[in-house]
Amino acid sequence: MTRRGRIAGPLGLASVTMLAGAILAVGCLTALEARARAAGTGAPDLPPIFTPHQLAALSGGFGPALADIDWIRAAAVSADELDGAEADRLYELIDRVTSLDPTFQPAYHQGALLLSVAAGRPDLSDRLLAKARKAFPEVWTFPFYQSFNAFYHRTDFPEAARYMAVAARMRGAPPYLGALAERFADETRNREVARELVERLLRVTRDPVIRQRLQERLRTMENAA
Repeated sequence: MTRRGRIAGPLGLASVTMLAGAILAVGCLTALEARARAAGTGAPDLPPIFTPHQLAALSGGFGPALADIDWIRAAAVSADELDGAEADRLYELIDRVTSLDPTFQPAYHQGALLLSVAAGRPDLSDRLLAKARKAFPEVWTFPFYQSFNAFYHRTDFPEAARYMAVAARMRGAPPYLGALAERFADETRNREVARELVERLLRVTRDPVIRQRLQERLRTMENAA
C-alpha cells in the first residue's frame, strides 16, 4: 500500500520487468549518491544518471510507487540540516518525487517552505512553485508562497502584491488575501502586511527550525519599524 492507500493488483511479467528496471534506475542513483558522500565529494556534484522526466518515462505505470522511495528520503531531511549542498539535494529529491508523481501535492508544499525558510534558497523554492502551479493551477497556496518569497527574500512588494492578488482570486482562498494584496500595493503599509504574513505562518508552522527563523525575521521587522 502506498502513502495514498492504493493497493497494487496482480502483476504480469512485463509489468514486473518494467518495475524492476525502474527500481534499478533509482537504486543506481542512490548508490552513486551514497558513494560520493562517503568519499567526501558531495552528491550534488555528480551528474544524474537520468533526469527526473527520463526516470518518469522509464517507470511505466509505477511512477507513484517509485516516488514513495524518494519521498521517504526527502522526509528524513530535517530543517536544521539544510545548509549548502543539502538544499540542492533536497530539491533534487522533491523534483524527482513530483516528476514521478505530479499529483502528490504535499511534496510541493513541504519542499517549497523548507527550501525558502529553512534553507534560504528562494531560487529553488520558486522553481518548485512554478512546477507546482503547472500541476495545480487552481490551488491558491502556491502563488501565496510565491508572494511570501518575493517580500521575505527580495523585499519586492509590487511582485508580492501581484502573486497575492492571483492567490486571492482562486477558489478556497481565505477572504483576507484580497485585502492583503491591496495593502501590499500601498507602499506606506507593505511592511505592516509583511509582518502580518510572517505572524500567520508562525501560527500554522510546527517545524522548530522554521519557527525560529520566522521569529528572527519578525524581530528584525519590529526593530526596523
